Amino acid sequence: MKSKKRTHNAVVKAMKKNTKNNAIVKALKLVPEMQWVGNTVHDTMEGSLFAIRFGTLNSGWYDPIAIQIKGVTGWFMVNQDGTIFPEARVIKVDENKFRIEYMTNSAWRDFENNYRKFIEE
Repeated sequence: MKSKKRTHNAVVKAMKKNTKNNAIVKALKLVPEMQWVGNTVHDTMEGSLFAIRFGTLNSGWYDPIAIQIKGVTGWFMVNQDGTIFPEARVIKVDENKFRIEYMTNSAWRDFENNYRKFIEE
């Protein structure tokens, strides 16, 4: 069985070669800080990721990992297929407090428009 760190490193390496992820990162960098909202809090990063995972198409057996994106605040879940889940982020408030934030509707529309533009580049 692979260690979580080795699995994480393999996923991150594969993610960099993914055109979809490159477009997601570029589009996320254009989302204004004020366009993220949320107040759901968990006491661990893992608890936050599992809560986010329930709203996705990932398997119930999937043990999610999170990454930080340079130039974007927070942690983002990586889907089971290696793509970044852009709709939600986790903000570490303190050692035992992790807040989930989601894009507002208007931010999501702008994100999708920018994503389409970047994916076609």
